[in-house]
Amino acid sequence: MNAELGQAKTQSPENLDDFDAVYEAFYQEVYRAVRAIVLDPAISEDVTQNTFLKAYRKRDQFRPVGSLGGWLHTIAVREAISTLRWRRLHDQLLGAVRQKAALPPVDHSLGGLLTQVLEELGAGTRAALVLHYYHGYRQREIARILRIPEGTVATRIANGLKKMRVILDRQ
Repeated sequence: MNAELGQAKTQSPENLDDFDAVYEAFYQEVYRAVRAIVLDPAISEDVTQNTFLKAYRKRDQFRPVGSLGGWLHTIAVREAISTLRWRRLHDQLLGAVRQKAALPPVDHSLGGLLTQVLEELGAGTRAALVLHYYHGYRQREIARILRIPEGTVATRIANGLKKMRVILDRQ
């Protein structure tokens, strides 16, 4: 881990005014979390940018109780889920007027298969799985990030894994 990243992760609220360093240190990590939830690279870029914009605007509200990365992940996951909900509503409205959005070509690689499986999960389940298995958060931390009970996190992870197995068995 380089010194700059380590420094940015332990920033105090007074040092958050150097948001360029925070952005540089956490951009890839936040983007990967968003990308795994949203699954679309272009939308993931937008959500990641919105995450850092919100964090910058609310930097005076950061409390050094947890890590700066955890705070950014909380904002990012909530923003990603909100975007997915908006897109679902948008797609339903388009469907109501019989205008379907163009679907991307099917990717048969391992990454493409994982993306297809994740697409079939709900946003909340996908967020819990990604935060737990991809980013290594504990269930208690995920519960705080998603603002749901810890038991709900455990259920989403267990049910998500079961559903992924069923989907993979179908293929």
